[in-house]
Amino acid sequence: MAIQTINLGSVANDGTGDDLRGAFEKIVFNFDDLDNRTPEATTVVNLGTGEGLFSNKSDAELRFKSLVGGNNVTFSSDTNELTVNVDAGVTQFDVAADTGSVTITENATLTIAGGTLISTSRAGNIITVNSSALSKVEDDPAPKLAAGLNADGNNLGNVGLINATTVTANFNGNLTGNVHGIDVRDLNYYRQSENSWDFSSIAPVAVTTLWDFLFATNDVDFGSIAGNNLNVSLDLGTINI
Repeated sequence: MAIQTINLGSVANDGTGDDLRGAFEKIVFNFDDLDNRTPEATTVVNLGTGEGLFSNKSDAELRFKSLVGGNNVTFSSDTNELTVNVDAGVTQFDVAADTGSVTITENATLTIAGGTLISTSRAGNIITVNSSALSKVEDDPAPKLAAGLNADGNNLGNVGLINATTVTANFNGNLTGNVHGIDVRDLNYYRQSENSWDFSSIAPVAVTTLWDFLFATNDVDFGSIAGNNLNVSLDLGTINI
């Protein structure tokens, strides 16, 4: 039911308004109507899926949350408007590679992918690039040094073939090649029984002639051995009788 209005007339006691009884009847009626009404419930609804601004209601007071700027976010307001200011920060940056470059802009995605024998992984804010290439020298089918090899006093074993211009080292094993310009393989010729000599033994002899004396008291030099092995000399040393 609607609230009844009391007619007050144009001026006091002009006889056009409600009399006292009629006016008080309206007053009583209005109070009864208000008492019979269900108290009005004021509610607040946060629309959408975002964070709600309403906090709670205390009696007739509606309480709302304050807006606080986070990282790179500030607020400004006037009578009618609230403005959210965001520091854009880096809007774009360039990434250069060996074969080109790419410009990364806002809302773009940069993908770090592994290549041959290269893999990538992420843990939180850390991106790790793993390489399985050449973890060992034996994994490289054609290893090549860019500088001298320093064995740091360690042995170099299980070697097959060494091809070098100059080698300064002590060898333990079979050596094939030139030593001071002489092919050491020529020595194999004299290790064969058919190419060696057996001088047997030289026994003391009696000196009866001048020739015997000269022969017994002077060194014998057999000179050089010529033939298929011209680069090999043989000195039998001194024979004392």
